[in-house]
Amino acid sequence: MSNYEPRTSNYELGEKRNKLMYRLWGILFIALVGGSLWVYRSNFTPGTIKFTLAQTGTITHERKVTATFANQELPISAPFSGSIQFIGEDGQRFRRGEGVAILQPEGSVPGTIRDNTQKQTIQATTGGLFFRQTDGLETIITIDNLTSMDLNRLLAQTANVRITGANVQVGEFVGKIVNNLIPTQAFLELTSIEGLTVGKTIRLSVGGQTVSAKILRKSEKPTGIIISFPYYIDGSATKRRQEVTWIYQSPTSGVIVPKSSLWTQGEELGVFLWSEGVVHFKKVKILDQDDSQACIENLTSGIPIVITPRNGLEGLVADVKNI
Repeated sequence: MSNYEPRTSNYELGEKRNKLMYRLWGILFIALVGGSLWVYRSNFTPGTIKFTLAQTGTITHERKVTATFANQELPISAPFSGSIQFIGEDGQRFRRGEGVAILQPEGSVPGTIRDNTQKQTIQATTGGLFFRQTDGLETIITIDNLTSMDLNRLLAQTANVRITGANVQVGEFVGKIVNNLIPTQAFLELTSIEGLTVGKTIRLSVGGQTVSAKILRKSEKPTGIIISFPYYIDGSATKRRQEVTWIYQSPTSGVIVPKSSLWTQGEELGVFLWSEGVVHFKKVKILDQDDSQACIENLTSGIPIVITPRNGLEGLVADVKNI
């Protein structure tokens, strides 16, 4: 009897390897599909949906810009050195010729005859508000110079703010009179003047008040506009350069939602809202928007809105505890 055993051919070995590979690939495919389905399912579980409440609010269109103010300002100098005593409050209005301060010469003794004969009352050279603060630009940045001179050179001038103390030197500014009956003008530094027209008005918020100012001149270098306010602006005489708010478009009030809640379904723009425990898609109309939020027409304030929209949410039962 023969002990011969048939050997497995290379072909048969190859077939076995192929079958094993097919099985391995099949198992891997099933694992991948199962994992994907699990992720897909977990993404659509109600707990992963995030909500916020639609709320009443206002979309504003504002931008901070730097303004350089110009008024009719007349500085007042000390006729001699000495100690000074101011009359009234800083910012008080005086008529022309009224005393704004009393200057006592150096070396005089208060209460003596010599004191009474040598002291001098400093008078207002014109009617207006008297301020002890000066910046050295009273005769440089003026209403006339803003509209007629090279703005680059004019605005490059450095302010030297000083508030008068108890003693002054001859020729030194002791303060200034600001004519508050003449409208304030200003130069607004802008990044672009496109769309702005000379003669038109712009809305500004200055020192807590909102006012319309007329555009007098446009400037390419430096980029900006010269404007005229309808009246004197409080605070413009003591803070020549300050930040103001340009309201470049009218605000819109209504029901506000985050822009992240907006979703396009087919050709319709809308939001997913929650009602009676179920998520529904609602077509909406945007009345106004900014970078982060939108004002929506015909939407109820206080209704829960999905801020993580995606396909497949329609009709999904959800909880809103995560608001």
